[in-house]
Amino acid sequence: MAFDPHSLRSHFPILAQQVHDKPLIYLDNAATTQKPMSVLQTMQDYYLTNNANVHRGVHFLSDKATNQFENARQRVAQFINAPQENQIIWTKGTTESINLVAYGLEHLIQAGDEILITSLEHHANLVPWQQLAFRTGARLRILPLTSDAEWQEELAHYFTERTKIFAVTQVSNAIGVHTPITTLIKKAKQQGAFTLVDGAQAVAHYPVDVVALDCDFYVFSGHKMYGPTGIGVLYGKQHALEVLIPYQTGGEMVSKVSYQATEFNVLPYRLEAGTPHMEGAIGLATACDFIAQQDREAMLAWEQQLANHVWVTLQKAANIEIYSPEQNATLVSLSVPNIHTLDLNAFLDSQGIAVRAGSHCAQPLMAQLGVSGTLRASFACYNTLEEADRFCDVLIEAIDLLNDE
Repeated sequence: MAFDPHSLRSHFPILAQQVHDKPLIYLDNAATTQKPMSVLQTMQDYYLTNNANVHRGVHFLSDKATNQFENARQRVAQFINAPQENQIIWTKGTTESINLVAYGLEHLIQAGDEILITSLEHHANLVPWQQLAFRTGARLRILPLTSDAEWQEELAHYFTERTKIFAVTQVSNAIGVHTPITTLIKKAKQQGAFTLVDGAQAVAHYPVDVVALDCDFYVFSGHKMYGPTGIGVLYGKQHALEVLIPYQTGGEMVSKVSYQATEFNVLPYRLEAGTPHMEGAIGLATACDFIAQQDREAMLAWEQQLANHVWVTLQKAANIEIYSPEQNATLVSLSVPNIHTLDLNAFLDSQGIAVRAGSHCAQPLMAQLGVSGTLRASFACYNTLEEADRFCDVLIEAIDLLNDE
């Protein structure tokens, strides 16, 4: 059967509201997705029936909370095919996960070492490595992937014996292109570099198998995959996690403390200082369950069909520059000469259409494209063809009106 987004929309009551007296059309999914009732109910149930601090309490509610919290870790591990649940480290999100790795590996980085990223990276997968290079005297190098993510063999020389860390996005949040991730990780591993994959834009759309990817670290956020905000995941291979120096210390991550010394706890707890985001972890696991229960192949094909439909429709319109690929994307990123993207954004919002305008936390990429920012419409499982058509119609109307001013 063909994928039916209408059957899913009842799971997302927020979508039924009116915005400026117009039906809400939510196309800002790359920034954050809406949450299904199963996630909201799970988090509410936690507070209504299980609320207690985990691990150290020896009472009924604490045991229930701990069991639910650690069960969530197990379910998230299964979702990305992590071999062991202790390879799942809870964080606030992708940004904290990357910072945890950047600070944790600092003791292994020396002046003259090289940290390699691509030209497609979100600031969260750029600034932590830039600052690590500043602190250590290492060199930050940029692998210049094109806006079409074409891989050229001559770029292989960027991977050298000096490459100690390679960090790469799986899918660009700004323009939706895929990096040739398997090839890139293989090149980095041949040089003995640590590899980190930013999967924030991938996990809601594509099945993720961290064993098959063979990366040392994989990071993502709950709120971009139908889960709650404030919760994310750092997956790591066992040996890679064990070499990380904790960048936050305090309670939970210790096993023995005296005034003279501290003995850190075992994984995963040694990297999880303080009271964790219990309800967030439980909500994230429920979001994983929600995604896993869908026909993922059909769901991805539908999201890509919507993006392709918009791409083809807008490509026929005059004076629209499209930076996302025609095929295999789940978003469309564009600009219009002589019209600011924020003006387009404001007109769309007045018609109840939520998109995003700006640099998308990828200013170097925008500079590479020769624009200050783009307008981005990004799609999720609950979006419809009618919404895609409405977006195109209103955007073209906005361009006509703003060109006449």
